[in-house]
Amino acid sequence: MQKSKKILLLWVVGCCLITGLSFADEVRLLNGDRLTGKIVSMQADDLTLQTSFAGEITIKWSEVARIRTETPLRLVLADETKLEGIPQSIEDRKIKLQLDSLSEPIFFDMDQVSAINPPEEPPVRLNGQLNFGFSKATGNTDTERIHGDGELVARTQKSRYTAGAEYNRAKDENEKTEDNVLGYLKYDHFLTPKFYFYMNGLFEKDEFKDINLRSTAGAGLGYQFFESEQMNLSVEAGPSYVNTDFDEGDDEDSVSGRWAVKFDRFFFDKLFQYYFKNEGYVSLTDANDVFMFTRTGLRFPLRMGLFLNGGWEWDWDNQPALGSDKSDYRYILSLGYGF
Repeated sequence: MQKSKKILLLWVVGCCLITGLSFADEVRLLNGDRLTGKIVSMQADDLTLQTSFAGEITIKWSEVARIRTETPLRLVLADETKLEGIPQSIEDRKIKLQLDSLSEPIFFDMDQVSAINPPEEPPVRLNGQLNFGFSKATGNTDTERIHGDGELVARTQKSRYTAGAEYNRAKDENEKTEDNVLGYLKYDHFLTPKFYFYMNGLFEKDEFKDINLRSTAGAGLGYQFFESEQMNLSVEAGPSYVNTDFDEGDDEDSVSGRWAVKFDRFFFDKLFQYYFKNEGYVSLTDANDVFMFTRTGLRFPLRMGLFLNGGWEWDWDNQPALGSDKSDYRYILSLGYGF
């Protein structure tokens, strides 16, 4: 009986020691409270602490005065610098971090930390979307309109590959009134977390603008202000070679300056997403030779990746082929799928 009691006592003590080792981290708040557990992660100003008494609890990072741990943590700073080591709080809201790659520790404020132990990202992230819209009216009017577009983006830590295409076709009283296709390819190489070098190509064919084939090839620099699921914003500019093969008019080619702006953002807890894209070219030898494409609208998420898209498109060419208008406008209502 005594032997059984001793074994039970040793088992209880061992469990206590294991528990103590498992929850050895300590978080001290600005109001003086102390919490022990295991630091799991910190994102969006919320520190997650795994405790033995209440499971996972969330603490505002801005209310944390000091942390203590013996476990290496992965830290991401506000400028997207990534560090790994055992942080030590030397005073309230101050951290010292010893890195294996440096002989001397580095010091920074806790306000500079944007994440702790962020989720591991896959080597390649894929996202994209497909949209399709179709309308048909018969009776007193006989019209038909088809619209389709899609884009695929592959993102690694240093590179981004983009491919996309659009197609529009319309008939009125069985007579074709619109038939055009646009395709593009782009490669971005990130020199820093924000600055990137790009190479791009664009291909356009439009029967009613007398364009048999317009092609561009260029390179330049871009800046990624934001890149997240919630919001994206980038601007870029650089030289491009533009060649236009007209069906009937004289062919043209020139070196042009290219600009592009791309923006999207979710609003009201992802009730809808606003998007805006503008890409333009201006000849370096003739400032009046300008053409551009604008795409803007709203996407309303439905279920399982589906969304309803209401968009407006504007294609503008300041020097169109003889007999063609400068502007083409489209109002798009389509069903899409995003991933």
